[in-house]
Amino acid sequence: MNIEISGRHFDLTDALKEHVEHKLKTIDRFYDGISDIHVILEVTSGTNHVHLQVRGNHIKLDSKSEAHDIYAAFDDAFNSLESQVRKFKDKMHNHSHRNDSNGTSLTYYVAAEESEFDNGILIDDLKQIPRLKTEDAIMNYEIEQEGDYVFQNTETGKLSIVYLTSSGKTQVVELVREQK
Repeated sequence: MNIEISGRHFDLTDALKEHVEHKLKTIDRFYDGISDIHVILEVTSGTNHVHLQVRGNHIKLDSKSEAHDIYAAFDDAFNSLESQVRKFKDKMHNHSHRNDSNGTSLTYYVAAEESEFDNGILIDDLKQIPRLKTEDAIMNYEIEQEGDYVFQNTETGKLSIVYLTSSGKTQVVELVREQK
């Protein structure tokens, strides 16, 4: 993990640099896909600003804070970043029994009847799923032509998906929550 520390408008002390590096070296215990962390420490008009940027394998997070004490500003930004990394790891590991920050939970859906759609799909917020008639969903799927198209069927009230079969035909199948 590469850590880059930049100080703006002040001289970066060895003690501050060691404090920052010591804290940031612990962040990879939450997610080992982090490759780079960029730290910007800045003093403007007596206020200390901290900006942390994390980049890596499927991860891009930012955290900012400001305070009168540079150590307090960094610690606050670090705590926020640590929380973001934990949430990211939870989502990546598909802990469907845990709630996300909006109070909704990740749920895995599978085809209700036998079909070629045997992958299943993870849905974290049903409010984001469009409510459409079957024919409108098929039309949207054919226009977008990117992956499968999940929709709330207004004709049946059920969650459904439009996908392409191995023979190249468009197919609609109803989805149900996977029972464990």
